[in-house]
Amino acid sequence: MDQLKKILQLPEVEKVFNAFGENSIFLVGGCVRDTLMNKSVTDIDFATPCEPLEVIEILNKSEINYVDIGIKFGTVTAIINDKKYEITSFRKDISTDGRHAEVEFSKEMEADAARRDFTINALYVDQDCKIYDFYNGQEDLKNTILRFIGDPQARIKEDYLRIMRFFRFLASNSVQSLDDDLLTILKAEASNLSIISKERLWDELTEILKSENPIAVLKLMQENSIFENISKGLKIEESFENLISIESKIKYVDPILRLSLLFDNDSKKIENFVNNFHLSSKESKALLQLGEMNEKIVSYLSMKEVRFLLYKIGVSNFKNQIILNWARDVQNKNEVNWRSLYEVAISWERPKFDLDSKDVMGMGINEGPLVGSILKEVEEWWAENDFIDDKFSLIERLKAICQAHK
Repeated sequence: MDQLKKILQLPEVEKVFNAFGENSIFLVGGCVRDTLMNKSVTDIDFATPCEPLEVIEILNKSEINYVDIGIKFGTVTAIINDKKYEITSFRKDISTDGRHAEVEFSKEMEADAARRDFTINALYVDQDCKIYDFYNGQEDLKNTILRFIGDPQARIKEDYLRIMRFFRFLASNSVQSLDDDLLTILKAEASNLSIISKERLWDELTEILKSENPIAVLKLMQENSIFENISKGLKIEESFENLISIESKIKYVDPILRLSLLFDNDSKKIENFVNNFHLSSKESKALLQLGEMNEKIVSYLSMKEVRFLLYKIGVSNFKNQIILNWARDVQNKNEVNWRSLYEVAISWERPKFDLDSKDVMGMGINEGPLVGSILKEVEEWWAENDFIDDKFSLIERLKAICQAHK
């Protein structure tokens, strides 16, 4: 409760509550759930009986900036001190098709709670820190139970993404027990994930992959036909379990690296996934790079070879390939070597190549593509010779290469 009070005392949160005054507004959903679980809160959302146009009027009167991109769904986003706060009007479902719901606005909090997915997400808090809990969500949090509101199959049919959301919250909330009947329902409805946008599926899969230890949940997803209805080729192997163990030792977690190993780092499977899912350009590039890595990195590399590869493919790529190869070493026979290589990678500083195009042209080479080609050839020689710290030797090598091109 103390943590909830701290949220309520945040200046931005107080400003929203004060703006609405006698018009009711409540903290809702994830921020309440995570606070009660003593987890860090990233997003703070509100719910209100006021309709969107009323919300806009209230924000204008209080000189609070906002964006109304989600207004047709009942959401107006207040912006205070560069932070975003979604304010959503109470709603109730009129009809659903498995992807979207047709809703109408409501004045009743209980009607709004009834359309939410899980009991732990249907918790509301007013400015006086009073909790409104219609479905025993607090008790379920206390007992680490993940429970749909009402009939599970009916809730899933309203929006099939709830299958993925179920596994996401399963991964992040340390649930202790599962109903076999519920797993049967999830498996029976899994094929309907095909009608959900890839973007929404990826958002939920990302959250699962970010969780501290997703092994048990991913195995459940594999056993209950979820993987095969997301993307062909996803499979959890012993190497993935080893990866999670390695991450705890080196204090480094990368969901893209985890995903790569679920595809066994198979470039064709990875390329197919990237082409079908709406990853960000940064995520796509990182995943494709992992699939395309073909440098031979073994645990017994010499330090000279390590430095050369670090320079050639970069610290990030080298580090990721070390982790992947270490993960595949499921017996951890070479753990000491892999860890040593990883430590070298994270502490390595890239040496500076001390020649440029002016040096090449000073040798009588005319400006053009040949200048860059010669410079690259000298740089490769320098890197292969362990970044020789001798400007005279570099110049002599440059002379020889330039002479050969004349």
